Amino acid sequence: MEFRRIEYFLVLAETLNYAKAAKELCISSQALTKQINILEDELGTKLFHRTTRSVQLTEDGEMCKNQFSNLKAQYDATVSAVENAIKSRNKVVRMSFFAPLPKKELMNPLIHSLSSEFEDIDFEIATNNMDGLRDQLKSGEIDLAFTNAHDFEDWKGCETVVFKTTPAQIVVSSKHHWVKEGKKELTLEDMESGDLLLLVKHGPYEFNSFYGKVKAKSRTLAPNFDAMMIELEKGKKYGVFPMVFNDAQHAEFVSFDLPEQYRFNYRTMCGFKTSNQNPYAKKVFQYIKKHQKEFVF
Repeated sequence: MEFRRIEYFLVLAETLNYAKAAKELCISSQALTKQINILEDELGTKLFHRTTRSVQLTEDGEMCKNQFSNLKAQYDATVSAVENAIKSRNKVVRMSFFAPLPKKELMNPLIHSLSSEFEDIDFEIATNNMDGLRDQLKSGEIDLAFTNAHDFEDWKGCETVVFKTTPAQIVVSSKHHWVKEGKKELTLEDMESGDLLLLVKHGPYEFNSFYGKVKAKSRTLAPNFDAMMIELEKGKKYGVFPMVFNDAQHAEFVSFDLPEQYRFNYRTMCGFKTSNQNPYAKKVFQYIKKHQKEFVF
């Protein structure tokens, strides 16, 4: 008896709809029907009552659903245990960086130092948005997150190492009318009459955060930091972030301090989930913690 037929059966037993089950399994309804028929032949019993209007489990179908659900749970747990054991033996540490972080000043020295210190560890390196990084870290998808984090963000359950604290600023292109008008500082009225650019978030911005309170004439969502910078270069909108990103010193942007009531900081930092059970990730994080000053820029 092939285990995939049991998985097919469980999906159909849950949906009681061949078309929906087939779509979820990415197979045709005909293929699903064939596999269910084979399973019924192997078991020597009917699992479903099927009419032109409905699909219902038989008594044996109900019994199989309960038993096979337990089997599927055991199977999933076993596969997960095997994958974790292999990852542990292979000494894999998954790291993800906020893509715009300074490469020359931070990312490259960090990666070089870790690779030299831990030659036996395989570092899997990826990039993401700030919001995605925190979500991935808390869900266990990655072991270490390197990012610019707002100082009001919820990082409960995580340890952090801060490399740099930088004030958030209003950033515009040198083409923006505020620059052309020769403004040296911006007022609340300026912000409220301007067009604000924000990064897309998977969840809501933190309650009482700057992004929840700030007023602007309009808000535009950018899918990532690169898209935000391209939009800013047009000279029509403004963003609020720290001037801590790759090639910041060469970018043709002008920054202004936020009005006092809106001021907050960003932390360029490494985050590690306290409950992470990967011993190599813990070892790497402790090394970063111990050598934090070497990565201050």
